[in-house]
Amino acid sequence: MRQTENPLLAQVPLTVSPFITLPKAPTLPHNYASLPSTLPPSILNPDTDDPSAPPAYVTSGTGFRAHPSAIIAQNKALREQLDTAASDARTKVRDWRAAIDERELAEKRRKAPGWLDSDAKILRPATTVPLPDTKPGASLLDAEDNNTDALRPQESGNDMGSQMDRAFG
Repeated sequence: MRQTENPLLAQVPLTVSPFITLPKAPTLPHNYASLPSTLPPSILNPDTDDPSAPPAYVTSGTGFRAHPSAIIAQNKALREQLDTAASDARTKVRDWRAAIDERELAEKRRKAPGWLDSDAKILRPATTVPLPDTKPGASLLDAEDNNTDALRPQESGNDMGSQMDRAFG
């Protein structure tokens, strides 16, 4: 061992393993020819108008070649175009829904004019006159057995309907 090598490595013993083979120099074929001194033009820079353009080394199966920065720029432009198309579509849908709501509100106003324009939205039932033989707070179900005249059907059908109206409000 030479003295210029690391002294720590000089202390490590070497072992020979039958499983490891050291690489050998390749044998050259008989028709070996060295490279010419002038190389043909690169296929990465095809005949372009701008010689300072980066080489288009990404190729597709169809023959399209581009540089990765050009592909990234195209993808960004496509993304911006899709984002603007999506925002335009959302705006159109929002306007469409607003127009539907306006048409429905106009239809409701046509059917009940003034109802949607005022703040008074409380409905109250019509007050009925209490039966003469009942107390104002008493129910017909609480009536005594001897006072069942209000519940008996009369001879005419109209009285029956009016009694039902009085009983159920």
